[in-house]
This record gives sequence, structure tokens and C-alpha cells, in this order.
Amino acid sequence: MTGIGYGKKVYGLKIKRRIKYYLLRLFRIKASPQQVAFSLTLGFIPSWIPTFGIGPILSVGITKVLRGNIIAAVIGGVIGTPIWPLLFFLNYKMGSLFFLKQINLDEVDDIEYVETLNETVGSIQSGSVLFLAGSVINIIVFSLIMYGGVYILLKKYRGHILQKLQNISC
Repeated sequence: MTGIGYGKKVYGLKIKRRIKYYLLRLFRIKASPQQVAFSLTLGFIPSWIPTFGIGPILSVGITKVLRGNIIAAVIGGVIGTPIWPLLFFLNYKMGSLFFLKQINLDEVDDIEYVETLNETVGSIQSGSVLFLAGSVINIIVFSLIMYGGVYILLKKYRGHILQKLQNISC
């Protein structure tokens, strides 16, 4: 069986298996719900900003300095890695709401990422101020939401979720 459909099925299984693996690792961490939620949130934070490929290293470094759980931080970084275009889009949107400026971004595809990086790193222009302000606001707001959500999941449902995950076959 070497058809295209077979390849898609195998690839889908790999993704499903990887998600299950990371969820099992997260829910099996032998740390308090507060520490796991804190560390996962810390690991996700670098995903909001242009890190030029060193986001996972930043996640681990920040977590080590603040004495968090490294595994949870890596999982947080892994969660943020594939969705960074959406996060950059949200940064622009939040920055424009904060400064009450209208921007012409309707979709994630409208963002020019190279231009964003040049403006953010190179100079303080209107686009970069919107982006930076939006990223700070989003980091604060979404970190609080993520921490609270993960804490509640771990505190109330850790055992139940682990049991369900173990019963899922990949």
C-alpha cells in the first residue's frame, strides 16, 4: 500500500500519536497543578514574539530561572510553535484596538512577516508599536487565561483525563 491516501493516514496517525504523547507527558508530570500551569504558560510566552528560532531555548531558560518544570515549558513552547502566524495577527489586532488605530488586516495571510520583523527590530514605527503593544497585552491576558485553564484541568480532572488518554489508541 503506497497510495497517497495511505501516506495521509500514516501522517495523521503520527500527529495524533505525538499529541497523545505530549498530553500524557503533561498530565503525568509529578508536580503541583500550580507549578505545571505556571511552567506551561512560561513556555508559551516566547511564541508571542519574534524569537528567530530560539523560542524553545528561551522557554527553557525562563523556566529554569523561575524554577519551573522544564517538561511543561517545552510542551508550552511546542503548542505555540505551529500557531505563531495566528499569534502575530492577534498582536496587531490587539495593538490596533489599544491605540484605536485602524489597520488593514483581515486575515492571518495579510501579515508581511519579514516586514513585521524589520519594523519590530529595526525601528519604532507605527506598525511595530502596534505589534509590540499588542504582544505585551496578549502575553498578559492569555497567560492569565492559560494558567487558570490549565490549573483547573489539572486540579479537578487530571486523573480522569489521564484515564481517557490511556484508552485512546493511535
